[in-house]
Amino acid sequence: MTVRFFPGSRRSKTGLIEGFLSRYRVAHELVQPEDYKSKTFRLGTDPAVEVDGMLFVDPNVDALKKILHVDGDEAQPV
Repeated sequence: MTVRFFPGSRRSKTGLIEGFLSRYRVAHELVQPEDYKSKTFRLGTDPAVEVDGMLFVDPNVDALKKILHVDGDEAQPV
């Protein structure tokens, strides 16, 4: 599972996702929004997580658990 994290300018939302990735020890790559290949929409304000090529903009904790298949204290590989 490849996880890339795009931080946003909204610190509270970005901190929520950063905390989740740290708490569940999800291996991820920190990427700047300018490095995203698609020009379909503009990243930067809201944080986003890309998992195996699928982009999720501003996910909440429940969504992250489902997206990353988290059970217990660690993220489980797909």
